[in-house]
Amino acid sequence: MKSLQLLYPAGRRGSSRTIAWLLALAVIHVAGCASQPAVSDTPPQPEKATITDFWTVETSETVAVLLQSDRPLTYTENRQEDLRGVSFRFPATRLDGLAAAYFPPPNPVIRSIRSTQATASGEAQVFLELLVEASYEVMPDNEGLKIVFRKPLSATAAEKMPALSGVEASKTESVPATATASAAATVLREVRTEARADGVVIRVISDGPVKTANVFTLEDPARIVFDFMGLRSTFKGEQRMPVRSEWVSQVRHHGHPDKVRLVVDTDARYLKSYFMEPTADGLQITVGGRKP
Repeated sequence: MKSLQLLYPAGRRGSSRTIAWLLALAVIHVAGCASQPAVSDTPPQPEKATITDFWTVETSETVAVLLQSDRPLTYTENRQEDLRGVSFRFPATRLDGLAAAYFPPPNPVIRSIRSTQATASGEAQVFLELLVEASYEVMPDNEGLKIVFRKPLSATAAEKMPALSGVEASKTESVPATATASAAATVLREVRTEARADGVVIRVISDGPVKTANVFTLEDPARIVFDFMGLRSTFKGEQRMPVRSEWVSQVRHHGHPDKVRLVVDTDARYLKSYFMEPTADGLQITVGGRKP
């Protein structure tokens, strides 16, 4: 006991306790600081935009390309001379099930719309191949992008030519009444399917003849896509109709604000084995059968 008292004199016991308390407080302070989450100066990465569809709309003076997306698009644009057209690049954007090459209905400005996805950089590219040099205007909105091209003067002049008269007008009088143009369809009422021995018949029933459609095919999975511009659907959401046949497995249609899209799920062998025939109350599509 005496030896311990010599090592730890009575006068220093209080200071030892103080040092111990200070050490304990320092440990608690360090532990509290260590529990705070790390603060990073790196800004959060923005969510990727998605381009879900594109199509063309033609008027008497313009041809417009509409790119539909789930949010506003950031882009850069560049004209190309070697392959005439305009290239649009969209950073942090993906393409959702779009065809690599889409050929719109015949028009005097747009030859094709080609899209590619850069996997490494996450950038989407859309190239508008032009038939002629044409001025254009880009109009972004919350649902995508609208690129409006002015038609060449020769094309607009041809559309504004006056009606034929004299001998030329008399030639048109012999046209049968059945060939007279009737009001185009505006409302989709029903879609029916019929599996036959040599193909599948799809009847698009509306309030008038459906005279044309934007059509393109996709290979993975194989499907034929019909866009009926200006047609409005009476159905809510996507409608699915299974079909038991060699040529078609399912028919789907969905109403959009400016069109109705009909998708025929088929086999890659029959992607080109289809034809359309307008009817008085819509359109008849045959897949796999022989054209009459």
